[in-house]
Amino acid sequence: MKRIAIIGIGGRTGSMFGEELKADNSVFGIGREKEIEDIRQGRLFLKINREKTVQFSAEMIKDSEFESNPTPEAIFLCTRNPVAPVIKYYYEILKKRGGEMPALFICQNGISAVDEALGVLKDIFGDSAKDLKVARVSLFNSVERGEDSGKVYYSYGLPVRLAVGPVSGSFASGELEGIFKNTNIEAQIMPVSEVKNMERSKLLLNLVGMASASRGLTLEEGFKDKEVFKEEVEMVREYAAAVQAGKGKFLNFPRYPAGLLAFAFVSLPLSVLFALRTWIGGKIERGRRGKKKDLGEIDYYNGGVVALGRKNSVPTPVNETIIKRVKDKVIKQI
Repeated sequence: MKRIAIIGIGGRTGSMFGEELKADNSVFGIGREKEIEDIRQGRLFLKINREKTVQFSAEMIKDSEFESNPTPEAIFLCTRNPVAPVIKYYYEILKKRGGEMPALFICQNGISAVDEALGVLKDIFGDSAKDLKVARVSLFNSVERGEDSGKVYYSYGLPVRLAVGPVSGSFASGELEGIFKNTNIEAQIMPVSEVKNMERSKLLLNLVGMASASRGLTLEEGFKDKEVFKEEVEMVREYAAAVQAGKGKFLNFPRYPAGLLAFAFVSLPLSVLFALRTWIGGKIERGRRGKKKDLGEIDYYNGGVVALGRKNSVPTPVNETIIKRVKDKVIKQI
């Protein structure tokens, strides 16, 4: 049993990990005052498998109280991107305190979080940052948010499926597996050599549906329209070209065959893909339950593709168009 801190308690991912990890660990949450107050006042609920609804409760502290609390053995960073300011805040406190540093689990979407985390840790610790234990987490479950009568509901299905792999430091044999043992979390442990490909594969799964969402459509609605579907395909092809140019690849995970999907999007003619759109949509939608994509992550989804394309000299005009469409909508709404 480990003492685990969940930074971002009260958010979607933070609350899910807070609930599921406590089955076999000592868990406490760190969050902002509003989220903590919602939990303490009984306003946060979890809907699990669409059957069981539980009022969420946890041991919690405000972020300002972290300095006066004992160092945890592990930290799950469940805040939104960017990660650098959050890591800087907590790890400067930990450095000042001294002693053994906790293992850091990076749970954000996109392909930039790990590099950003390692960069800020090096700024704080210098060359010794390479000895800090850091692991990357790719979560495959969708966590939906709803509100009703002043109460917040987060919905997700079990088991929680994820892939996790080390990116820095030296984890003991079985250490990563041990955190998820006896929980409702199925964790596929990845070798360090495949963590970048794990990130790339998860971004592929996140990316599909963004062309539809940029028009206010669900993936199912977008896939029914030939022009929208064409943009979805071209968006993925740009990403696949950027990954290939950078010597990366896509992996298949149980129930989430990113490698197979990438091959289909790149290799099959558009007419064939359109005929297979129901099958493709089913593979992508597994766990989404018809939910529209979160456009707030556009800079880390399509923006990540554009950045990777620039790095590897691959043009990404379709992804750039999708970003512009979304940001034009945001500006018009202000």
